[in-house]
Amino acid sequence: MPSNTLPELEFEFSLKPSDIEEFSDLLLDFEGQAILWDDDAEEKVVARIKGHRLDISRARESFDDIQELFDSISPEISDLGSHIISNNNCFVESFSKDEPELTPCASLVYIEELKVEPEYRNRSIGTEMLKRMSQVVDMNKTLVALKAVPIIDDKFEKRTPELKKQLKGFYSKLGFRHSGEHYMVKDARDCHAQRMRTLAEEGVRQAQSNS
Repeated sequence: MPSNTLPELEFEFSLKPSDIEEFSDLLLDFEGQAILWDDDAEEKVVARIKGHRLDISRARESFDDIQELFDSISPEISDLGSHIISNNNCFVESFSKDEPELTPCASLVYIEELKVEPEYRNRSIGTEMLKRMSQVVDMNKTLVALKAVPIIDDKFEKRTPELKKQLKGFYSKLGFRHSGEHYMVKDARDCHAQRMRTLAEEGVRQAQSNS
């Protein structure tokens, strides 16, 4: 039985323009995996993540209706758009800061899948995957969204109410909030890498003002 501590893992991530050629200048696909090496030097993929980053700022230059773009990418992103788009824009609402205003999104990061193998759950691997993703994918003025329903193969694991509840609890602890019945969203300013960048930028500005 694996322990509850984070094992020694190797993380791999890749970014590439979307295979949907007409959106390749606006849409990036990303994938990542966490790999565990056994004593025989054989690899085991214990977690996977994949999704898309949509450059909304550039998209608004070409699309009078952003929802039409969402409709063309995938059914899930189309459905998400009905919850987050207002006045042809989506907004990042800061949940953890004393900021009353809504910040227009420069981009949307949609997590299509985040899966940790059952025997390796409850060991912070999912949290680490999201942290690593935020270090690889540009998160400036970004709304992060996902569908908090397990994307799994029913032949091996059932979508039980208990599993759905567990996943929604996991994402809530990470700062995601409900948007509609199935989706959850998060201000990327609350992501680990973005917080670190913000702190570093504030430190540089402070040093410059003191010099």
